[in-house]
Amino acid sequence: MTRSDATTVTVQRDVPFQEVGDEVLHLDLYEATATNGPKPMAVLVRGGGFAVGDKGEFARHAIDLAEAGYLVVEPQYRLAPAWTFPAPLVDVKAAVEWCRAEGEAYGGDPTRVVAAGHSAGANLVVLAAATADDPAFEPDLYPGTSSALSAVAGYAGVYDFRAFARLDETEHDVDTHAQYLGGTPGEVPEAYELASPVAQADVSMPSTLLLHGRDDAVIPPQQTALMAEALGPLTAVEHDVVPGGHAFPFNGAFYDDVYERTVRFFDQHAGAGPGSDAGHGVSGPPDGGSTPR
Repeated sequence: MTRSDATTVTVQRDVPFQEVGDEVLHLDLYEATATNGPKPMAVLVRGGGFAVGDKGEFARHAIDLAEAGYLVVEPQYRLAPAWTFPAPLVDVKAAVEWCRAEGEAYGGDPTRVVAAGHSAGANLVVLAAATADDPAFEPDLYPGTSSALSAVAGYAGVYDFRAFARLDETEHDVDTHAQYLGGTPGEVPEAYELASPVAQADVSMPSTLLLHGRDDAVIPPQQTALMAEALGPLTAVEHDVVPGGHAFPFNGAFYDDVYERTVRFFDQHAGAGPGSDAGHGVSGPPDGGSTPR
């Protein structure tokens, strides 16, 4: 992809954004010196089976989105087994609300916040969109601030834990899900439903981009097909099965196509580029939805 030699992206690492008891979570903030505000803001959420990893996985995407005129954050979130659902979801919402509460000081536009995630992160950003401003899942740190999103993109996500639970365990290891959700489907069926964006999506959902690698051996592409089918009657959705395996967004052979599709989608719904309808999805549809504050 083409980059401007005149553009410099700065990174502020380990900015605190969420406090739970004695635990403080941090985010990395990416901004381009050659772009002016107010900028749309993007929250990028990595995968890791809800149990491993740290921020930094989306660094290349963050740099490119910053060069494209976005203020970008990549947050930490709490991990299983020490923390179970809905802790990571609350943390992702805290990152969204940090953008609204604090992003303006960095040149961000609090009315335009988008999010993208991979694998477990795709579950979290799509679920955050589906449960925007639901008091059951809101962080305590930003009272009165909305967690609604202008647009969301999911790569190779887990969107229906109940579908996994119906599979033979010899085909798919469901232990990770039980660890994250606090038990088996028989023990905590409500958690499997509440943590599944397929079950939570309604007409307040923003426009959604869903991509899945056709050779994914970790999460079956059918998960994304289920999400696209659920969203079809509710909002604008773009769904495609693309070349590559589970890590296709980070594979050099496929990166440019995934990134360009994503930034074009975000520009259309929240950016400032040609043809943008910035703010789409922020106020919700006429018959309902969430209004960011």
